[in-house]
Amino acid sequence: MDLSKMYNPYDFAHPVSDAELFVGRKDELEEIKYYLDHAKTAPNPINIALLGPRTSGKTSLLNMCDFEAKRRGFCAVRIDLDEDDAKTQLGFFYKVFDGILLAACEFGAFGGRQGKTYDTYLDIVNTYSVPEDKTFCPFLFPLQYAKAMGSRNVNASLSDNSYRGDLVKIRSELNRPIVLLFDEGNVLANSRVHLEKLRNIFMNIPGFMLVFTGTPNLFPVMDDVFSPIVRQFKKISIDKFKDEKETEQCIRKPLEKTGIEPEGIFDFETYRDVREIHDLSSGRPYEIQLICHVLFRRIQCKRARKMKLDLGVLEDVRKELETSQDITTRPVLTRIRNIDSKQLSALNLLCACDGYATFDQIWAIEYIFKNEKSWTKDTLHKELQYLVKEGIVGIKEGIIEFAGDDFDKIYAKYFAREQGVPLSFPDRPLNVFWYVRLRSFLKSIKNLTAIPGIVISGNVDLIDIATKIASSSKDVFVESPPIVEDLYFCMLDYQGKETMPIVLVKIILPWLNVQSWFYAENPNDVTPVDSCLQKIESLTKRVNRMGGNLALEKKELPVVPVEVLAQKVEYTANERFREWLALRHELKMIEAYVEEANVDKALVHAKLLYRYNPNPEPSTSNNLGYFFMSVGDLDKARNLLENAANSYKEPHESALPNYNLGVLEAKCGRFKEALAKINLSIEQIKDTSKGKREMSCLFVPEIINGKLEFREVREEPDLLEVASEAKTNLERFLTDTSE
Repeated sequence: MDLSKMYNPYDFAHPVSDAELFVGRKDELEEIKYYLDHAKTAPNPINIALLGPRTSGKTSLLNMCDFEAKRRGFCAVRIDLDEDDAKTQLGFFYKVFDGILLAACEFGAFGGRQGKTYDTYLDIVNTYSVPEDKTFCPFLFPLQYAKAMGSRNVNASLSDNSYRGDLVKIRSELNRPIVLLFDEGNVLANSRVHLEKLRNIFMNIPGFMLVFTGTPNLFPVMDDVFSPIVRQFKKISIDKFKDEKETEQCIRKPLEKTGIEPEGIFDFETYRDVREIHDLSSGRPYEIQLICHVLFRRIQCKRARKMKLDLGVLEDVRKELETSQDITTRPVLTRIRNIDSKQLSALNLLCACDGYATFDQIWAIEYIFKNEKSWTKDTLHKELQYLVKEGIVGIKEGIIEFAGDDFDKIYAKYFAREQGVPLSFPDRPLNVFWYVRLRSFLKSIKNLTAIPGIVISGNVDLIDIATKIASSSKDVFVESPPIVEDLYFCMLDYQGKETMPIVLVKIILPWLNVQSWFYAENPNDVTPVDSCLQKIESLTKRVNRMGGNLALEKKELPVVPVEVLAQKVEYTANERFREWLALRHELKMIEAYVEEANVDKALVHAKLLYRYNPNPEPSTSNNLGYFFMSVGDLDKARNLLENAANSYKEPHESALPNYNLGVLEAKCGRFKEALAKINLSIEQIKDTSKGKREMSCLFVPEIINGKLEFREVREEPDLLEVASEAKTNLERFLTDTSE
């Protein structure tokens, strides 16, 4: 395939609009789906605010909200706001009304777009004239708008009651729920009157749901002006990708969509290259697409054979950023380009909690972990004074904050990387910064891990929580706090042991009170726990010098038997928590079986997955069926694989479970039925691109000493190739045994 003649599949300039290319955001999408379903029957829908920093993927998620709403039969109205929309009431509400009426007519309301009503409406709003015969215009707002515009009274106030009455007419005629999707909601942040009127109009109209996107500073304004309607908003936070697997999918999916074999031009196997892109982009979808666009362009221009990061790529990304902005008009970037690598390193440290920390707080954490190996307090403070003087950072009420905007941050990061200096501007609070530094400090201790996700302020007694899980008759999972889920999986790893040694690390400073927990990954080797205690103890004196206290304690956490855990999960009224656990068990089953080749460990997760979700979605059903087939539980395997094959909508999707059913039939001695299933699989997959045919592992029947044996093929086998080999072997076996 000549890639130079193809379009670049990585579109960093536009949000994702194709559902097949959308990556991650599973929890966020589930919430959106829930509130859309709720809006179909509820008299007063709950509105949604998608909040996140710039380039975090809010508009892409709004596009998926549009997609999911239309799937559910909503009339979805997209309203892309710009600065002009905030200038006048009539201008803003005309844009909203025009979008609603157009969308309703496209559904056939009022005679459709070609009908007399819509034609009359266009005449009114485009000519600013009111017809004598108003029979075909049952709305009041267009008349008010035309009269105001015709008399150049652009600042006329909107009539709330008339506008509300028009919306009720549209909703009644349409007879389906309407969702309004507002992009760039921050445009309205300074338009208090517009927001108040939105509140007054939509607060009591049934059948209308609002979805806003905006940066977090939008909602303090909405909290103020939308009260009490703010209670009817569900805030959903959108942030960077935290999981490297999401970054991998962001790299892989555009290639697959265009028919390019991903493994042919990108090294996914070692995961090193994925991790480099994830770290460099900080998991921001926009930057992942930008980096990959540059990497793919280098292949198209014959400058590289594979998509691989190097210094030249960083330079190309920086130049790409320069083409989108006039760097000379950005004083912060001009000054950053003139500072040396040591000053860039100081900037990286001083902005480690961008907008959340003072100099003394940043210095204290740096000193605790590194003493004065990199900086003294005086030298770091001098660098801060210089950066403040140059206008690169600012200090407000003692808090250090980068002076540039989001674009400045992205550009500065790539400029610094070219100088060999890692630079980022994470807007993280101090407790997270402490936790990240603590994890980094302990990374040299092999097989030591933190109880996942625990960065807790204050006092939490894990022993007490574990005891309640074991003994309480109440529904301990009904609230499903993350710490309970974390303990659940830790206890699974330690089944067969009465207790689990853990280390409590608690830091207390005048401005920080955080505790973290660490344990040994291998239950049969708990020496990492003692090593952890010794290493952290070396920090005690420096913590004391900073006016704080470091509490260290080794504890024995009681391990709850797996049967007790499982019964409590089955008992819980929190179905979503049970479904989430099932998903986690699937991922752990695959990891244990495929990556670790640990069948016993995989079996634990497979049994619990099947117990919590006996009728899973097709892909899960296939994976679980394959595993049960591998361990000889053929009855469960057959039910699951048949469910997968029958549930997929596309033939090429059914090819994998059908092939696995063919192998299952062969294992049961039903060779003709096996051959039929394998032939079906070949027919379903033969026209599919190679990238979509690569699997994690497959069984292939082969003849050894006149008997049919089953060899497992790993290393991403091609389903079409393996199925063709299986077909040949089965046909030969049938011929040999019939003679």
